[in-house]
Amino acid sequence: MPSNTRRIRSTLTSDASAAMRQVLSNRSALDAVRAMKVALKAIQASADACPPLKSGVSAALVLLDMSERIKSNKAECEHLAERAAQIVQDIWRQTKDFSIELPAEVERSVVEIETLFRKIENFFNGLEKEKIWQRLARQDRHKSQVEEYGRLLDEAMSLFSINLQFAIHRLHTEADEKRHAAVLSASQMSDAERLQRLTRIQADIRVGMHAALGIIFFLDPTERHGIT
Repeated sequence: MPSNTRRIRSTLTSDASAAMRQVLSNRSALDAVRAMKVALKAIQASADACPPLKSGVSAALVLLDMSERIKSNKAECEHLAERAAQIVQDIWRQTKDFSIELPAEVERSVVEIETLFRKIENFFNGLEKEKIWQRLARQDRHKSQVEEYGRLLDEAMSLFSINLQFAIHRLHTEADEKRHAAVLSASQMSDAERLQRLTRIQADIRVGMHAALGIIFFLDPTERHGIT
């Protein structure tokens, strides 16, 4: 009898420990989501965030809220919503120090990401309305859809990164051209010599830009695939 009692106590203790670990894990996850929402709302309130990014923040907040209510493929949907929120924070971190408005190609990438968020929102909306038997019958299909949306988010973020790097390089190129033009205009060269030298400088700068882009595409074929 004492042996059985010890086994029962051991089992109860083990179960209680497992339950406590689960509670702590859930609490930690909830705290992380709350912190994420606070960060998103701070971006939304910033005067430096461009309108498409603020729209993306709003969409990411909606996805986080919806993922908490969804019962079908809940873990996958929560992960997808958190990925969307992380993407918004990454975009903000990479663009907040621009002293000018975002270049057009970068802003277009942000708009495309925000549009993708809206598609995920529609998908989540459909999941919320499903009955129990529908959730069970469509579980595998929903998992595939979640994975596809995750892949699309990764592709969209890769394209954003490429466009951002291209825009930064282009801005540096334009600044270099203006600097060289200012130096040459103050020199003692004739107009013809000045024009010839400036043309050669512009050509050298553009060759460097094309070489840099070639390296990007050569080193990362997956990002090249994301361009359409």
